[in-house]
This record gives sequence, structure tokens and C-alpha cells, in this order.
Amino acid sequence: MSSKRSAAQVPFNTTQAAERRIGVLLVGHGTRDSAGVAEFLKLATLLQARLAPLPVRPGFLELAEPGIDAAVASLAGDGVQTLYTVPVLLFAAGHAKRDIPDAVAAAAARFGLSVAGQALHLGCRPELLALSRRRFDEAVAGRQFKLAETGHVMVGRGSTDDTATAEMREFSAHRAANGAAFQTLTAFAAMAEPRIEPTLELSAASGARHIVVQPHLLFAGELLDRVGSLTAEAARRHPDITWSITRHLGPEPELVECLAASLAETCEF
Repeated sequence: MSSKRSAAQVPFNTTQAAERRIGVLLVGHGTRDSAGVAEFLKLATLLQARLAPLPVRPGFLELAEPGIDAAVASLAGDGVQTLYTVPVLLFAAGHAKRDIPDAVAAAAARFGLSVAGQALHLGCRPELLALSRRRFDEAVAGRQFKLAETGHVMVGRGSTDDTATAEMREFSAHRAANGAAFQTLTAFAAMAEPRIEPTLELSAASGARHIVVQPHLLFAGELLDRVGSLTAEAARRHPDITWSITRHLGPEPELVECLAASLAETCEF
């Protein structure tokens, strides 16, 4: 879902919310990658600073600690009585629709907290589009790539949920409208078509002299490593093309503002 509002335009009184014993549960999918875990925890620290004195606690749905139970227990220990859930998810699929709400509801019941609402996934928010554009610009800085010679491949995680894959294509369409390349293609790292390998070949066959591969992923992990490996293989097959890969999104100010805006639109305090 797109949003034209920023957190600065939808302010809320975090001091009053804290006085009413409201807290924020920041939920990530989870990863076994230590760098990905560290990035998520850094994002939680940045969001805590953005929303202070409102308490923010991070929790993972699976694969990493702290889990959702531990995060809710921490909020309860700080005197929080009501929590809002903020999922750190790019698109709406099973985790946002079922897994996270169910896990949070069960944890809240165990510790005697009420759940007031869940913020929307990140989608095509303008702050996220701005961060995506910044990552592209960083990758090509100083190279003077010409628009007519540059291909762009956006790589999403992939999902069996048609809504999530459609949103990824919508995000790519917004990026294409930015005009940084003559062609922007969408590929998926898993569970959806088209996959990365044929899409890289399609971009290479387009006549592009330069191709920028952009992993639309929040944090470090196995999928990010796979995008890098497949891009390196494509570069070996097509040495006449200049290949670049952008950084993933990561814990940046634009992402913090996305989360703050989503919370502000959800909360009722």
C-alpha cells in the first residue's frame, strides 16, 4: 500500500503515549545471519530514539533471538499495558497477515498486555522509494552511466502470495518512473517468477552496456549473498558489460521514518 504522508506530517505525542503505558513491538522475520540480526537490532535502536520516550522492543518471529515472547515480556516489565505491533516487512504476505498477529496475540495474553493494533507493511512508501533511489545512486556514483546504456534489475525476496509479488512489481514500476535506466526488470530470489538468472540474461541481451542489480532486501542474509553470487556469475559470462550491485536497504533514517509514519497512521493515541 502506498502512502503520500511522512512521519513528520502525521505526528503523535510519544510522551503522552508512554504515560498511558503504551509500547511498541518491532517484529522482524528473523535470520541465522549474525549481520542481519545486528542490522535489525540497530534499526530498533534508531526507532527507539525516534519515538522516545515511547518504549520500543525488538522481537523476531523465528530463527533468531530475542523472540516475540521475550520482547513482550520486556515491555511488560517496563510497565507497558498496551502494545502496537510494527512489522518490519516489505510486503503483505502470510507473516504479516497471520503469523505475526497470532504470535503477538499469544505472547500478549501470556503477559497480560492488550494489543491495540498492527501497523501496515512498508510497501511503496515514499521514504522507502527514496532510500531505494539513494542505493542506486551510490552504486553508480562517479561512473557517468548514460541512461540509454543502463539496465536495472530489481530483485525481491519472492513469495507464494500474489499480493506480495504484485507489490514488488509496483515498487519496481515506481523506480522505473524515476528514469535512472532505460529498462527496469523485476526478478525474485525465491518462490516466484521470474527468477534472477533468466532475468539477468534478459537484461544482458537488451543491449545495455551497464547493468545495475538492486536487491530489494531489508537486511543481510543468505538471499542477499545469493544475489551477489548470481550477479558475479553473470558478469563472468558477459565481461563486455559493466555490472554493479547496490547495497541492500539496511537500517537507515528513511526506513526509520517509514516505520514511524506507519505507526502514526495506525495508532489511536
